[in-house]
Amino acid sequence: MNGQPVRERVSDDAAAPEPAVGVGHSHAKAILLGEHTVVHGTAAIAFPLPALPVRAIARPGRSGPRAEVAAEGHFRFLAGETGEAGPPSGPRVAVEEALRRWGMTGAVVDVVVECDIPLARGLGSSAACAGAAVRAVADLYGRVLDAATLYDCVQCGEQVAHGRASGIDASAVLANGPILFHQGTARPIGITVAADLVIADTGVPGSTHEAVAGVRRTLDADPRSARRVLHRATELIGSAAADLTEGRAAELGAAMLDFQDLLAELGVSTPRIDALVTAARDAGAFGAKLTGAGFGGCVLALTATGTAPAVSAALRAAGAVRTWTVTARSLRSPAPSSTASTPDRETHP
Repeated sequence: MNGQPVRERVSDDAAAPEPAVGVGHSHAKAILLGEHTVVHGTAAIAFPLPALPVRAIARPGRSGPRAEVAAEGHFRFLAGETGEAGPPSGPRVAVEEALRRWGMTGAVVDVVVECDIPLARGLGSSAACAGAAVRAVADLYGRVLDAATLYDCVQCGEQVAHGRASGIDASAVLANGPILFHQGTARPIGITVAADLVIADTGVPGSTHEAVAGVRRTLDADPRSARRVLHRATELIGSAAADLTEGRAAELGAAMLDFQDLLAELGVSTPRIDALVTAARDAGAFGAKLTGAGFGGCVLALTATGTAPAVSAALRAAGAVRTWTVTARSLRSPAPSSTASTPDRETHP
């Protein structure tokens, strides 16, 4: 390829050709166990949420003022040799890394991102937007995008967006099913547990960068306590992986509650998160915990099949601004691609 768009789109009236465009997709993720400790060497379990998608549209651009202002769900940016200075976003860094790898450092790309993932809620919005943007630019220029290159580009963006990023978000938002992530490597994990997951939005945005830095300070302040916390986290993640594959819902819920205690000890829980965890348990959930960085964001509750509506209602009554339900059937099956129908889910505002 010579760095030129590979096709023209023709308008319906055929009066004039429209500029070529590229389209890319991605989706949200949720971490079941392992947030924060994964940065310090433990494994983590995560799964994709295709019901919360991201779509990006890329067009050839021109150097000039950059419109990199985010609104809830939608934003636009220029990437490439634009002549603009200033701090870049994660998606822009990811796209520019892709252009560099393709030998297209002189290209300028105009990218529009349409994101259905609530921002700053621990559901992987920055990684998903970066993944969709890189896929859109690859589509625009007809580039074959292998999984390793896509992951590397998204991870470059995550390092800018969040500081030290483990790579779990970059892996999970690009995955087609649940994964066990450890030290930069993700492998599929089988799920036979008969349970649903309810995700509850606290309504409070979190800051991954601040949370990661705070956890590091906490661990560095007491090395003996840090070793204990990380050892216990490793035990819980290992037992949770076995519970998932062997169908032990009650034991998995107990592991989630124990991991929530560790996250609270690390200082990333809040009174609102604690209240939602308690509400889920009081409503009959097997277990619940925060998911993502904390300081806000979302709570994840494991429920018996069929009881998710009652747990969802209890979470909303306790202050959740919205909830989503991921069914047992969609958890046990590989997640559909971004072009397929979405998995079973219920959304409650």
